[in-house]
Amino acid sequence: IAGVAALFFAGSNLVPSEADSVAVLSASCAGMGFFLGFGAGAAVEAFLALSIGRGDDAWAALPIPLFLVLVMLFHVVEFAFVVFHHPQDLTFRSLMLTPVPAGGYSIAMIAALAENFLEAQLPVMPAPVMAVRHGILVVGLVLGLLGWALRALALFTAQSNFTHLVAHRKQANHVLVTEGVYKLCRHPGYLGWFVWSVSTQLVLANPFCFAAYFAVSWKFFADRIPGEEELLVDFFGEQYLAYASRVPCGIPGISR
Repeated sequence: IAGVAALFFAGSNLVPSEADSVAVLSASCAGMGFFLGFGAGAAVEAFLALSIGRGDDAWAALPIPLFLVLVMLFHVVEFAFVVFHHPQDLTFRSLMLTPVPAGGYSIAMIAALAENFLEAQLPVMPAPVMAVRHGILVVGLVLGLLGWALRALALFTAQSNFTHLVAHRKQANHVLVTEGVYKLCRHPGYLGWFVWSVSTQLVLANPFCFAAYFAVSWKFFADRIPGEEELLVDFFGEQYLAYASRVPCGIPGISR
């Protein structure tokens, strides 16, 4: 299944971002549904096996299904958000399968699957090491779900005020959202994405991809947030400055 998922991510780059045909969107959603269903079913089966004492085999079977569940939940919510709040912009881009240029996202997904596959070829590790890995998987799953939930709450709290592409002009109906999760930090959607992203690599126990995901995600937001906040100051002036003075950015080391 990991190989099929890699082909799915790679193939996404062959679809134009602006494709909006029912056939393209339906096929893409069907693919995501397949991986989500497989992941959820396999994870439930593994957890049931754990409950009856088939520990080693069950733990070994969990990472890829849980990874697929976390990843596909992310894409389902991104697409649903556009359907509800930006239906006029509904295209293949709305699925967020190609959110960065040059296939960067697909490369990251395939690298994660490849590292997990290579690690599976290593000799069986001592029991204490495996216990630590199992603990990391559980932590990664919990953090991944929390990051995904924070991202989802941020999207649906902001509604039409949030867009996948940075808005360079203020729309007539654009308001500054400061309620709900936006009371916790100024960029809960970005913080949620960041936490979700690195947590997927904890689930897979991928040390190299964990470091890469952390560094690349942080750099992406470090480049994006300051420019976006300049636009928000232009849009909302003192209202945004006052908000920024009392609510932290969310991702450490980028903006107060």
